[in-house]
Amino acid sequence: MKQCSEVDFEVRWLPFQLDPAASEKASSRMEAYAKKFGKGKEEVKQMGAWMKSKFDAAELPYNFTESALVSNTFDAHRVLTAAYKHGGAAAQDKAAEALFHSYFAKEKAPNDPEELKEAAKAAGLDATALMDKSYVASETQEEMKVGKKLGVRGVPHFVIRTEGSRSEEISGAQPSEAFLSVFQSMTR
Repeated sequence: MKQCSEVDFEVRWLPFQLDPAASEKASSRMEAYAKKFGKGKEEVKQMGAWMKSKFDAAELPYNFTESALVSNTFDAHRVLTAAYKHGGAAAQDKAAEALFHSYFAKEKAPNDPEELKEAAKAAGLDATALMDKSYVASETQEEMKVGKKLGVRGVPHFVIRTEGSRSEEISGAQPSEAFLSVFQSMTR
């Protein structure tokens, strides 16, 4: 559990694919973003510089060069599903950290087999089992239905629930004050 003032909470990562039809074959992130956002290469580089400033402010590593890759994210989601299933929220956080570092700092594709193995190892999983594409695939597909049911259209998307049935949602990258406000309103 993580602490936030007098509020205890657990983070649970659920899968959501921005582009479920994305290719399994790794390709240029620069080109993919240019196509997705209808921008030229220089504009995409400016977007990358803006993202870097946000990461720098949070003291997190971020690189976005011509070498950056993108691919289908389903296998990365399988790692997160397996991590939670076998080790709970703490294991899943370790896998998520490894995957984010791989993508944002090392510029690797989300389905890079070596990076998936590293994320699995970080979570205390048998990395060999994850090389079987069917491993926790049905569970991951089931979890994806949650985002669809909620009408999620982008990431990040947060659902904050109390132990009862009360919940609030926050969409998009938001300042910490937005979360504190929700936490305070839900503990009253």
